[in-house]
Amino acid sequence: MPKRRDFKAAATKGTPSPPAGPAVTAAVTAVADEHPEPAVSPQLRAQPFTMEHWGLTLPDVDATEATAHGPLDEHEQRQLAEAHRAVDNARTARWMLGFALEVVRRRRLYRGDGTRTWQQYLDQEHDHLSTSEADRLQKTWRLAQAVQKELGRPLPDSHLRRLQPFAERTSDQEAARSYAALYWAHQEGGVRLVAAQVQRRVKAAVAAAQGVSDPAERTHAVTAAWTTAPDATMPAQRHEVTQESPAPTPSDPVDAALRLLHTAREAIESATEDRQARTARAGEDAQRQQDAIRRIGRILSKIKVEAVGEVIDPSVVDAELVED
Repeated sequence: MPKRRDFKAAATKGTPSPPAGPAVTAAVTAVADEHPEPAVSPQLRAQPFTMEHWGLTLPDVDATEATAHGPLDEHEQRQLAEAHRAVDNARTARWMLGFALEVVRRRRLYRGDGTRTWQQYLDQEHDHLSTSEADRLQKTWRLAQAVQKELGRPLPDSHLRRLQPFAERTSDQEAARSYAALYWAHQEGGVRLVAAQVQRRVKAAVAAAQGVSDPAERTHAVTAAWTTAPDATMPAQRHEVTQESPAPTPSDPVDAALRLLHTAREAIESATEDRQARTARAGEDAQRQQDAIRRIGRILSKIKVEAVGEVIDPSVVDAELVED
């Protein structure tokens, strides 16, 4: 068993010891009595987020009838901050997992006895983590780290995914600065920043750089199109309740299907912007995917939406869309 290292002894190793003797001892004692050391109050270090620390700061108890109502007191505010610290700790661990996976892969530490593959390593050591998710974690950890340094706290994973295209066209540091400015603008405006708001700004910024070949000009175009002004406050975020709201109408299944179609379109657009997948994709695969998208478009263009005694002509709808 290897001998445990004495860090205190190692820190003082090499420091010359004063010569022994009664005269020296008396002199040192006299100086100490003449100049006593000032009393210093002990400073508590920021405790690491461990299970023992959590058990002390977040006891497993319920609110009582006396404490379940009214504004939070100072002690409850500290408990809430500690709970948020647990969330931040989990988000930090997320991007650190991406960093660890990159170390293992780049140095081929996954090989074990020399025969284990990367996929086998993910199956055995990471509970069947998919290669696509492992790739995404490795791809985004630097951006997540940059945001945490700039903002002072980690960002949610949903925000990270939507901010990635901005970082790919500028840099991780520029994306982190822009995100931090957006976050604080929303905080000052009393509006919670959500992933959809990040995505709208990224799409507008990326669209502004379409066709710009020079990297410096492209970065300038992307950052110039980025806006930090908060969106209008949503009623749900202000906890407003409308006094007179119209009675809910039965949901039209066509509208429900269109919402699904809109979600699918956003997913396809996001997938086509994946630079790593674009690099690895073969030409015939790209053609096959493009043909499938066009085929779906042709099928959708022939669908007729009917009402009572009326049928909407798809050709008229198409014409209106073209004019818009």
